[in-house]
Amino acid sequence: MEDDDFPEELRESVKRLEAGLNDLESGFSGLVKQNRDEFYQDLEPISKAKLDLVSLYNINSLFWILLKTLGHNPQVSDITNELKRVRTAIQRCKEIEDRAKRGRVNQGAARRMVASGLWEPGQDKIKDKDTPQEESNENRELQKKLRDCDESANPPKKKIRQCDV
Repeated sequence: MEDDDFPEELRESVKRLEAGLNDLESGFSGLVKQNRDEFYQDLEPISKAKLDLVSLYNINSLFWILLKTLGHNPQVSDITNELKRVRTAIQRCKEIEDRAKRGRVNQGAARRMVASGLWEPGQDKIKDKDTPQEESNENRELQKKLRDCDESANPPKKKIRQCDV
């Protein structure tokens, strides 16, 4: 870029753009040379989705850059809506990944903890039953104990008599 009529204030920006495009081209050269089906067969579905989203976002970003360099306003075109849509999909993909990483609640252990917390000395221990009828009776007993605990924690309010002064 030794052109004398090229503005001096833009030379550094154009050099950075060119370097960035060269980096992008070298990064995508491996993906472009491989057959998509062969590359995808070893990936998990979430990895496939991530790769598709990154590729789509990069293509849209390159189109944004093209519009800017041609002097068009990319805000007016549909590319902004497309970029927003891709960002939303990327966010949804992250949420799916996070959901898979979250711990699961062991419902049996939680039930035992609640039952042991409600147990009072002198009572028979509450044991897990295999039959559904006995299990529903156990649930009714636990619900009754929970209601009793709530009532004892929140006694009914007393009415206060007002006197005329």
